[in-house]
Amino acid sequence: MTTTTENQIPNQNPTPTPARNHTPIPTPHTKPHAFTQQRLDPLGALAVWTIVPGIALIVFAYAVVATVLQADQIRHPTLAVLALAAAASASVVLVLAGRPSRSPVRQTSLLLIMSLGLCAHLLDQAARWGSNSLVQDDFGPIMLGFLLVALSPFRPWRELALSAAVASVVVAAVTLPQGEFRAITVPSGVYVVVAVTQVLALGLAAAAYSRRIVRQLLAWQTDARLAIARRTEESRGRVVRQVVEQQRAILEPNVFPLFDGVLERGEVTKAEISRANELAAMVRRTIVEHIDETWLDAVIARERTALQERGKDPLLVVADPEHRAAHFGTQQRAATSALISMLCLAPGFDPRSLVVQADTEPDSDPDTQVDPPSDRQQRHSGIDTFSLRVALDLPPRRVRALLRSYLAVLRVVFPWVRVSIRRPGLTLEFGDKRPRPVPPVL
Repeated sequence: MTTTTENQIPNQNPTPTPARNHTPIPTPHTKPHAFTQQRLDPLGALAVWTIVPGIALIVFAYAVVATVLQADQIRHPTLAVLALAAAASASVVLVLAGRPSRSPVRQTSLLLIMSLGLCAHLLDQAARWGSNSLVQDDFGPIMLGFLLVALSPFRPWRELALSAAVASVVVAAVTLPQGEFRAITVPSGVYVVVAVTQVLALGLAAAAYSRRIVRQLLAWQTDARLAIARRTEESRGRVVRQVVEQQRAILEPNVFPLFDGVLERGEVTKAEISRANELAAMVRRTIVEHIDETWLDAVIARERTALQERGKDPLLVVADPEHRAAHFGTQQRAATSALISMLCLAPGFDPRSLVVQADTEPDSDPDTQVDPPSDRQQRHSGIDTFSLRVALDLPPRRVRALLRSYLAVLRVVFPWVRVSIRRPGLTLEFGDKRPRPVPPVL
């Protein structure tokens, strides 16, 4: 049985970052133009998603109840049924777009949800045109506001505020001409204010939440990076001493005795010259071996040690000769590391099957920007595609259950993710963007 799912984020123009050897530190004043809670804190958004189905159910149930209670005002039953169908569609799209397996929520989803919500409101008003005695019991404005509340963790605050404003204009335009049909005689503007307030109150509250949580997350990330930078400076001296001790441990067993012998005799023999060349080559290999290690090598080494401590005989392979993993952002490293750790602990895992391979398509457009600019390093041009292959002797449904939360995060921090399950094989591919298809050979 084979299961394949794909995810791709539309291309964006990457924000240039200065060429430095360290990750730049943002300030709390960073403008969160397109940042959302889902992008900055994928796990937090994953926890918040549980309220989305509840809001969708409430929205549709309220529309049904309001329509039933005002059945005597309906002049066109067909339009009323279509209004409920549009409300149901908006609720379904909201749940589907917000599912962790389809993260992140895109702008097109917001537009579709709000369009369906506005259609439901317009159809409901058309169904009761000329007999709608009150405005406060219409389900449209409340429904639109709750839809925006449900989208607040997933879309930028500017989009939410603009959507609320556009919806308010539409609601006002439909409410104003119906003033003469109302049961209470007041200026038409009063009914407009009552109808628009329901949309604006909830919509602007959603935008305020999105703006506030993004600013708090950016400030927290800034404080964390500053603390790491201070801790790094404080531990620099200790690290230098450890490196010196490590180098001394390498030199002391072989190099120092050779020097002592030369000093005692006062001359250098051919055998000592040959031995010195061998020792120099050994020292160079040792130093280069540590220099070439990346964070991915460290993760694999950690998991290999853990498997050995559990009595396993692991064979974990990393094929990244050009050190493409060094270009990962902080969120991408954390997500990949957590995924590898989970797989090594999963039931049915074959400790001799894990292979992580990097592949780059050189002649390609620059990568898209997923992490915030403050969380990116200077990137090369090209498409980095990483594949992770492992054997898990589990049913595909259970494998998908194990991967669900991890894939939700991967799809936020990587523009392109693909998963293939073929028992017992599991292949995960992720990277800057979807690789170009290979043309068929004729």
